[in-house]
Amino acid sequence: MAGQGEVLTFYTDIPQLGAAGRRVWVYLPPDYAVPGRRYPVVYMQDGQNLFCPETSYCGAWGVGGSIDALFRRKKTKGAIVVGVDNGGTERWNEYSPWPKEGGSCSGGKYARFITETLKPGIDKKFRTLPGRESTGIAGSSLGATISLFILLKYPEVFSRAGLFSPAFWFARGKAADFVKKSRTKRELRIYMDVGTKEDGREDEYLNDARAMDGLFSEKKNITRRLVVDEGGRHDEKAWARRFPAAFLWLLEAAGGPRKL
Repeated sequence: MAGQGEVLTFYTDIPQLGAAGRRVWVYLPPDYAVPGRRYPVVYMQDGQNLFCPETSYCGAWGVGGSIDALFRRKKTKGAIVVGVDNGGTERWNEYSPWPKEGGSCSGGKYARFITETLKPGIDKKFRTLPGRESTGIAGSSLGATISLFILLKYPEVFSRAGLFSPAFWFARGKAADFVKKSRTKRELRIYMDVGTKEDGREDEYLNDARAMDGLFSEKKNITRRLVVDEGGRHDEKAWARRFPAAFLWLLEAAGGPRKL
């Protein structure tokens, strides 16, 4: 169908975590078949919830359909989206760069997988624009927290992040300190949103998002956007609704598709 992208899957090991056979989803934009054309890339967490309702345990974002619709309306020239399945029972550890109450965490190792293993493989296999200015990362809840960590830990690789309903509450002090101590002078672009009906923790999510946005505002190198979604809940339906506008804002100045 004209104006429809393609979603592929493959499996890869995560040597940093000692995990085997993790599924990776790759959305290719509608005109990917045009020879030699290269695209910006957004890496996203919770891959099983992004594209296919049958693989999601709580509803899908419909990322592919959303980008297809924007493409048909000529709102975007397209991008590649790479979604990585979460580790199920290990999701909390994998998406936690800081331990909660003395517990364990493996977010640093997961961040290394995305940066050192997955991205080079994607750049080799697909026609990407591999530079930092064309590379973003995004996620929701804990997936948003690890996405911010990856952005600030590896600013030489990523230049933009999408944070949907970030769960800073589990380690807000450590997250705030991490942002404060970030010394990169590279230009960064951060989209963040939050609903007013978040998961029974409405005040925490909203207050944490506003506090973090305040920290971002103190950094001259960060271009930021905070969206408060009145009535928005902590679920895929809310994130799917907010995704198209977030996608368009996030990829501004990302270097659109071009032939090399």
